[in-house]
Amino acid sequence: MQLNKRAATLAAIGLAVPGLAMATNGMIMEGYGPIAAGMGGASMAYDNGTAALANNPATLGLMADGSQLDVMLGFVGPDVKTPMGTSRADAFYMPAIGYVKKQGKLAYGVGIYGQGGMGTEYANGDMAQVGVGRVIFPLAYNVNERFNVGGSVDIVWAGMDLVVGGYSIDFKDDSDYTGKAKGYSLAAKLGFTYKLNDALTLGGVYQTAGNLPDLKGGGYKVTGFDMPPVLALGLAWQASDRLMVAADLKDVMWGSSMNTVSIYREGVLVAPFRQDWDDQIVLALGLAYQFNDAFTGRIGYNHGKNPIPDQYASYLWPAIMENHYTAGFGYALNKASELNFALSVVPEVSVTGMGGMQIDHSQVNWQLMHSYTF
Repeated sequence: MQLNKRAATLAAIGLAVPGLAMATNGMIMEGYGPIAAGMGGASMAYDNGTAALANNPATLGLMADGSQLDVMLGFVGPDVKTPMGTSRADAFYMPAIGYVKKQGKLAYGVGIYGQGGMGTEYANGDMAQVGVGRVIFPLAYNVNERFNVGGSVDIVWAGMDLVVGGYSIDFKDDSDYTGKAKGYSLAAKLGFTYKLNDALTLGGVYQTAGNLPDLKGGGYKVTGFDMPPVLALGLAWQASDRLMVAADLKDVMWGSSMNTVSIYREGVLVAPFRQDWDDQIVLALGLAYQFNDAFTGRIGYNHGKNPIPDQYASYLWPAIMENHYTAGFGYALNKASELNFALSVVPEVSVTGMGGMQIDHSQVNWQLMHSYTF
């Protein structure tokens, strides 16, 4: 199996780093953390651990006092078939880590999460790998018993490798931790949760665009590549002592971030890859049922219409997934230690893309997280 690029951010201090991912709502994951992923990605209005750093930082205010350390491994298994053959990039591993301390009204911490990306590799040598990761510094505050606010400052990292024989484009490195062309920036999130009554909580977040500059390396420059701003709103309903229902609606604003990705070599334009992605409305639905004090089961569904117009869909970047069926569980090993797991099955989507090329893409993904509270 092909092991793919991992972001190097914070590697120097020995923390696990996010891997490049073939993401599923365009270039972002259907769910961050197995608690949310098992519930179709719904995460705006309930405590889902330190994955809140990548979801809605205000939900950190729903945690109990104390410290929590989460260590996660995610796997994305894409199956991409085109007339170029089947992509050999079929196994993407994404480690992540998050730490949060909740003390009184205040919660704060740090974490590293893979934001998303795209990747393919074919027998003729053509390949494209794009990875985006974030080092996230969150802060949440309990305004009162019902209302929490939270935000984060995110250090955003992006790396790209690209080989396209037809355009004589060839820039890649041999490292497991970087792409040849790189860029760094700052972004932010601002969110809230509000308890409407004892059973119903409303939550939402706004995440700024990635603000990524031109990616540069090896004499190449990549312009026009960025991660989108995201606006999300969700509800969590504690229907009974054991059953919780959650639903999120997201507006992923690809139209402001993915238009034309241009490749320059030594200052000369080599290829403009027109994208013209559409904004994407993503619906996430999930159920969690606590069978006993130790075991919780989860199921979910996630839908986001393919944001890429068919005529611009490329065999290099086939981020065309739409439906996701998810399931997962949480198991308390003891009072301080818990395992959470999620599985996502993504049925095949087929499009007729650039040059009349048929592209077929399906996935099976999973996430595993160990949580320790102290």
